[in-house]
Amino acid sequence: MSEVDLSSTRADPGPPAGAVPAARGAAPAPTLLRSGAGTRADVVIGLVATLLGGLVFSWRVGTPSPWRDEAVSVAVAARTPEQIRALVQHVDLVHAPFYFLAHALFGPSVDVVQVRWISVVAAALTAAALHGVGRRAAAVAVGPAVSRLTGATAAALFVATPFVSRYAQEARPYALVTLVATLSTYLLLRAGSGRRAGWWVGYALSLPVLVSLNTVAALVLLAHAGWALAAGPRVRWRAALAAGTGVVLALPLVVAQGRQSGQVAFLQRPAPGELLAHVDFALGSSPAALAVAGLAALVALVAARARRLVLLGVLWGVLPWPLLWGLSQVHPLWTTRYLVFVAPGTCLLLAAAVTVAVRARRAGVLGAGLVLAVALAGLHLQLVFRSPSIGHGEDLRGTAEHVAAHARPGDGLLFVPDGEYRYRVLTQVYPEAFAGLDDLALAEPAAPSATLVGTTVPARDLGAALAGVQRIWVIGGVGPVVVRTPEDREAVRLLSEGYRLVSTEEKRAFSVRLYVRTEPAAG
Repeated sequence: MSEVDLSSTRADPGPPAGAVPAARGAAPAPTLLRSGAGTRADVVIGLVATLLGGLVFSWRVGTPSPWRDEAVSVAVAARTPEQIRALVQHVDLVHAPFYFLAHALFGPSVDVVQVRWISVVAAALTAAALHGVGRRAAAVAVGPAVSRLTGATAAALFVATPFVSRYAQEARPYALVTLVATLSTYLLLRAGSGRRAGWWVGYALSLPVLVSLNTVAALVLLAHAGWALAAGPRVRWRAALAAGTGVVLALPLVVAQGRQSGQVAFLQRPAPGELLAHVDFALGSSPAALAVAGLAALVALVAARARRLVLLGVLWGVLPWPLLWGLSQVHPLWTTRYLVFVAPGTCLLLAAAVTVAVRARRAGVLGAGLVLAVALAGLHLQLVFRSPSIGHGEDLRGTAEHVAAHARPGDGLLFVPDGEYRYRVLTQVYPEAFAGLDDLALAEPAAPSATLVGTTVPARDLGAALAGVQRIWVIGGVGPVVVRTPEDREAVRLLSEGYRLVSTEEKRAFSVRLYVRTEPAAG
């Protein structure tokens, strides 16, 4: 950081003698951005950010047990392309690009660590892309003196934030969404500072890609609109045309995804406390959120010319939180993982505050201090997120290991409640643990039925399925047995009348109960 800080304090030498002035209304890139030395320095910073991100995000990447959604990613990615296509016609269309990507990279023998590496790489590349965004945004809004420092600080904060690490080790597309959102923002800034139409085309095409990965991430368009409206008329209308084209291209995806909105029907209206809880999760604490707001206000007051940069950070890194919370009061979509794409904007806002509010040389010290403070304050969470059993909130691995260690060939297997995919998906992601067990209620396996976990036999046939089975393993949630369907009620009735509970083992979010028949088997 020290070399970057020192170079950022050098005065802009300005155009060479005799140079032709830029045409009125044009927005040429600052000299520092156009110089060969500046470009090389940015490439080096980007490579360092990617390397550091890769090291941090890959640290213990295989240690936490997967949770239910990660297990689904692995199970679906292991199917053939035709089977994946058949599935997403009915469910999980929003995750289809991620499933196809994981299958293309790793094939049918895919495992959870391999899929997590997609997120590791995406998050590491986001750090480099964020440096580019911060570099260009600061150069345009403030000037070249601290632009490189702003970008480097934003990238370092991104790598140091525990919230980012949590989803950089997730076998789901949220880190990939964050990368696309950051690249889309970079393309907008790049297009607005040049004259090549190709950058505008790239920006327009990035929007349907973003929507295909996560519809909620389209909220980044608010930041894009704010940045464009603060620019000159030429940038405004071109940005509007490009964004409008991208949105039109994305509309068929939005409509198709909307037909599967039942997938998020389990989400509830968030209470006010959930917004605060998300702030605590994303920033480490509520005081950290107040610090963000205070630093942003300081920049707006002390450096009026930096308000455009602060606006970009606020609209990207802060506003989507309360906005999604408010929208979820009408149509519930509130969940923390949908807001991972906001993290780069938050880091950009913090970086802008510390690098613009004070003189360049002091800004380097303050920026380094902030990164160090975030890293130290978040170390505990970094360790929690890498815990084997609680890191990702559920212990599927421990559940499967317990069954594998104590089950006998010929034992039966039931899932109660049976309608929740998080239970039966265990048999797909850890097939070796359940190889000797008979899934008594399974009518048709997942892949042939084009469903996430397969179809089940009707309640009237459960008695015949249990006939002759001496021992049955029942997997469900922690606490009292939950029944939601007629099949669940019938399973509980059959177990209570013909079996006795002999053991219960509880893992994170899962319970494993062993039932043994109390009367001789018929026949």
